[in-house]
Amino acid sequence: MFALELECAFYEKDMRSDPKFQNLESISDLCRMLVQTRKSEFFPMLYRLICLVLTIPVSTATTERAFSAMNIIKNRLRNKMEDEFLGDCMVLHIEKEYAESIDNESVIKEFEACGTRRVRFR
Repeated sequence: MFALELECAFYEKDMRSDPKFQNLESISDLCRMLVQTRKSEFFPMLYRLICLVLTIPVSTATTERAFSAMNIIKNRLRNKMEDEFLGDCMVLHIEKEYAESIDNESVIKEFEACGTRRVRFR
């Protein structure tokens, strides 16, 4: 933390004197300018911190999407579902576009090829 505080102090002094950093409008612009001017090498902890801040919305959205899918799948009627089955259902729900592109006949053929069954699927 002490090293980060020192780096922030040097960063603030350096940025105030550099005209390239005066008219930036967003954190992503700041990150891009740090890389272009190679100042990201002089302020590695601060650059890493900015990159982490930029990734927070993406990781939060993914988590929220997963919990939303779980609420749709695991309702009162399917309350006693095993974890593995819940995970499989969630993958199918989240990857709907891919799941819809799979032909039922190909799934039946692959399942039949796994071993002998008492009942035929056709």
